[in-house]
Amino acid sequence: MEAIIHYVEDLQFACFALVFSIMALQSRRDRTIRFVCCSYLLATLVSIIDVTLPHPYSPLTNAGILTVLSLRYAVLAAGLVYFTRNSEWASKISFLLAGVSLLLIGLSFTSLAGPRQLAVYYFVLAWQQALLVLVVMRSSESSTRIPRVLLAFLFLISVGYRLNQVHFVLSAKTAHDVWLRNVGLFINGTVLSGLLPFTIVWMMNARDHANLLQQSLLDPLTGLLNRRGLNEAADRELKRYSRSQQEFAVAVADIDHFKKLNDRHGHAFGDEVLVDFSVICQTELRSYDVSARSGGEEFMLLLPHTSQDAAMLVLERIRERFEASTPLESGPNTVSIGVTSTRARTDVTWDQLQKEADKAMYDAKHLGRNRTMIYDPASDTAL
Repeated sequence: MEAIIHYVEDLQFACFALVFSIMALQSRRDRTIRFVCCSYLLATLVSIIDVTLPHPYSPLTNAGILTVLSLRYAVLAAGLVYFTRNSEWASKISFLLAGVSLLLIGLSFTSLAGPRQLAVYYFVLAWQQALLVLVVMRSSESSTRIPRVLLAFLFLISVGYRLNQVHFVLSAKTAHDVWLRNVGLFINGTVLSGLLPFTIVWMMNARDHANLLQQSLLDPLTGLLNRRGLNEAADRELKRYSRSQQEFAVAVADIDHFKKLNDRHGHAFGDEVLVDFSVICQTELRSYDVSARSGGEEFMLLLPHTSQDAAMLVLERIRERFEASTPLESGPNTVSIGVTSTRARTDVTWDQLQKEADKAMYDAKHLGRNRTMIYDPASDTAL
């Protein structure tokens, strides 16, 4: 039974080493994949030793196998540290413990070789897996929370298995001790060995999916929300408004004579102007305000819990800062802004708010540009 479990585990290690090797070749810049691949290649080396060398192992062979396993966990810790971008100290401690395992090989030639030496090895492995638990749980990344929790749970079970091995090699090896060892061997050798790599891949894919989703909502030039991200943010604000009836303001800002800027100074300069305006918006607005590039040289701003009069003060600061920050020989860059708000209306829609802010912005253009105008619902004009 024990031999069958070991052979199943060896086959799993070889298969996953092949899978991660292919992934590493496809994603050469992904250090996490490279570390995980190296980890499974080391596990495969242990499998090759297990298949080719006769049983029972000599103390030296046992020490060599356990040292390779220790190095494997240290490499895996480095990969997870790189993935989570924290707990670099855990990786260093894990490699230090791998160094301790290497030094323990020397005991194989002394009278200390035997159960106590194995117990120390298993204890070192338990500590390394406990460090892996700390690494994955100290991350606060929400998109990978579920696979990280599962990964930590699997590592904790493996910690229990290693401590069970410590107990077994030092015990009297009663029938109960043998049964516990066999149960632990089955769980660690078949269940964990199969689930662990899938959970690692799940964790990495969860981040990739979250990154792709985030990129789909952002404008690549300015880093502000794009039209899709803006619509989602507006939907959230309208739902919040329907619950609390706390007024929020919507503004449309359009950079004046932007086509002339591009024609006269080049598209690279035009891009710099767009970025400058986005930076000003981000620095002047609160953390929960929303700024988006809705298209071309047009921007939209959502200001929760803000009346249109209060929004007017903020938007004027943005307009004045933009005018002062981009001096040119032909004159400063300017922006025309229109603003509206929910004004305690119960049936207001996002399309309606956009049209009102847009109308106020065009009125600002017609009145000479470089100004902020408030939409007047009584006359359907801007003030």
